[in-house]
Amino acid sequence: MPQTMTLHEKLAIGMKAIELEKQGKFEEALEVEKLIPLPPYLAKWAKKRLGAQFLIENGWNLAEAEEEYGPNWLTK
Repeated sequence: MPQTMTLHEKLAIGMKAIELEKQGKFEEALEVEKLIPLPPYLAKWAKKRLGAQFLIENGWNLAEAEEEYGPNWLTK
């Protein structure tokens, strides 16, 4: 079972993304931001509105959604 990311870890990733944005590295910042797990409610919304394939192809961290909805929630 994946370990839940702490708030401190999420904030550290967010700060790194902000620094990259300040440097004009917007694509790199987005990739770093994707390391922060999407909240389960947002992942569920994105699956419904944008499709599971969107989430898979774009590399979003779905660990918290998998923890809440089960490991196969995305393909159900």
